[in-house]
Amino acid sequence: MTNIDALIQQILAASRAKGGRAVTGTRTYSDEPILMRGSQLRSYVPDEIRQMRALARRPEARSWSEARLFVEQARLMEDYADDCPFAGTFSSYFPTYDAMDDRQLRGYFTWRTCVRGGDIQQTSTSFAFVYVYELLNGIGVDPGERGFRAIEAFWRAYREFEPSLDRYVHPWLVDYAAYHALDQRLVLPYANSEHDEAVMALMDAEADVLSRPSEATHGRRRSPASFPADPDDDQKLFSALDQLSTYRPAGSRLYHDSPDDLRAVTCAVFRQLVRYYHTGRKQDLVESLFGTRQTMPHLMFASAVFYPAGRHEDCVYDLGKTRRYECRNGLWTCTALHDGGGRSAKLGQILRAVDRQLRDSLDYPHPLKEHGDPKYLTKMIERVIAEYLAWRRAHEPRHVEIDLSKLADIRSAAAETREALLIDEERESGAAAGLVPTTAPEPAPTQAEKSRALGLTAEELSLLDALLAGQAPQTASADLLVDAINEKLLDLVGDVVVEFDETGTPRLVEDYAEDVREALG
Repeated sequence: MTNIDALIQQILAASRAKGGRAVTGTRTYSDEPILMRGSQLRSYVPDEIRQMRALARRPEARSWSEARLFVEQARLMEDYADDCPFAGTFSSYFPTYDAMDDRQLRGYFTWRTCVRGGDIQQTSTSFAFVYVYELLNGIGVDPGERGFRAIEAFWRAYREFEPSLDRYVHPWLVDYAAYHALDQRLVLPYANSEHDEAVMALMDAEADVLSRPSEATHGRRRSPASFPADPDDDQKLFSALDQLSTYRPAGSRLYHDSPDDLRAVTCAVFRQLVRYYHTGRKQDLVESLFGTRQTMPHLMFASAVFYPAGRHEDCVYDLGKTRRYECRNGLWTCTALHDGGGRSAKLGQILRAVDRQLRDSLDYPHPLKEHGDPKYLTKMIERVIAEYLAWRRAHEPRHVEIDLSKLADIRSAAAETREALLIDEERESGAAAGLVPTTAPEPAPTQAEKSRALGLTAEELSLLDALLAGQAPQTASADLLVDAINEKLLDLVGDVVVEFDETGTPRLVEDYAEDVREALG
């Protein structure tokens, strides 16, 4: 059969070889025939599309669902390729082949041919959904991991044009993995598992609180908050609260300046609320915020055109620790939270109230406005903050300050006392031997005495002497010694006295060199 494109080019070349040219200025005009293939004519309908249309008119098709008709037609057109550019649009709430006219059908199959060749261009969004429907039903790709990869690859490419695909493709990918029992690692990024795992972390913390006996003290029904809690447990709980709340305490200004305070009080308030809800409410705290895991009927590939080839075998598919899909007699169920995966405004109110009241108690310079929080909540937070601040005061490190100016007075007083205790014979014999002066001088404290008063060790004193002399310290543990020196001399100058230069060598801060020299004598 003669190549049509070659024949068209041959006719055009022969036409150009004839006369009849008109020259105007620098341009030459001549008559050229307008030739195209029959398949490019608007009225032309390929036989494959005719057969697909005829399939919908068969008697047995009258009992088919719309999804089955789509899949049967898709199988018939699986290998079809077209070459008829389409400049129009196609929009349908539930797009299928039957919803398209002949021009739209040819435009879709032409676009699909390019997509399969790796050229993904923006088109009508309904075309994109039809292509995803085909992949979900195994049209043009083997079902299983290859099908999953094909859906994922197309979605990632086309979402640059239409980000709204995320809303639909994410749950379809999860359903596809469960339907074909694929590796969990493929689908976890699309399962919103972070939300479910954060809720599970709150449930674990709640169960831990309720497993401990609540001891009443001094006739009170409420147990005081316990400090300190396990830092790892507090951090895990605080991160889960931050992820699930509409108010993000981890982004708070107070958390930036005093993270330990806000974390400790927030977690303590959560634990007190757990006991409060358990004894005084119908639902526990986490259940009232996010509900509980329940088993509910699940429609696979909801909002998509999907028709299974047959009844799915009975199976169970666990997606992490938070979600389970189960098929029994062809019917699917899903055991999960079913809370929509959103943040809790109620939890946000609680965490904001903690932040606001703690700022007031600490006289923080950036207060938050009150939003009418419940009285029981404000009183509970107030008690927890009072208990935390009392615990913090009781466990603050004690600072011992040594007034070096008093050392000379102490030695002088000691010398006078010693002189007063000597009898005449001891005083005369001591004076004759030159051991006891008749008048006690006021000796200045030695360097060793001053270093002991400052708490410096021999190694630390040696390092300071080397730095004062402008020498490089000869020690392998300079980092530890510098930290110890800075800590011990902090009360003396109120700042770091030894720092490291660009080469990592310790050196005295120039502003404090004389202070250190005077302190060491």
